[in-house]
Amino acid sequence: MKHAWLLHVRADLVGGAVSAAVAIPLALGYGMFAFVALGGEYFSQGVVAGLLSATVAGFAATLLNDRSRAIYAPRVVTTFFIGALLRGMVNSKAGIFRSGDVELMVTLLLLTILLAGAFQLLFGWLRLGSLLKHTPYPVLAGFQNAAAMLLFLVQIGNVLGFARPVPIMNILAAVPTTKPACLLVGAVTFAV
Repeated sequence: MKHAWLLHVRADLVGGAVSAAVAIPLALGYGMFAFVALGGEYFSQGVVAGLLSATVAGFAATLLNDRSRAIYAPRVVTTFFIGALLRGMVNSKAGIFRSGDVELMVTLLLLTILLAGAFQLLFGWLRLGSLLKHTPYPVLAGFQNAAAMLLFLVQIGNVLGFARPVPIMNILAAVPTTKPACLLVGAVTFAV
């Protein structure tokens, strides 16, 4: 029984691999969705941001010995709000945003997220989180379904292999430019 922990290594490795197989594509999609307001040329930065956020969240959960699923639950809704905030900055008439300086917008977005984290810490100390149990389930489901629909709409152009982003209203007109190989990869991925 001296090495009983070795019996759990296989299960831990399989569990970690399954978790990564689910978390990595989600992180990629969430990152792209959050950065969609900046334009298609920023999708790669969104992918990196999504992967970094998933990695940091995983390490933070490990360091804080958090074994609950709570750290992973709000990502869809959080991504939706981050994307909406960034879209608001991009379309703002305020002088600071009219310059179109993407680095400034992302910096302000990250500072806003940091401030939101400080508020969450304060709410936790004040035990205000218990008020969330009074949030109606249809409200939470509505946020998650809206985010899922938006992620689906953002990915249609990628699955069809369009060379550049196509507005959703013009998808049918752009169908003749679909790349069959991209569509095949999307169909196989969906089936798997």
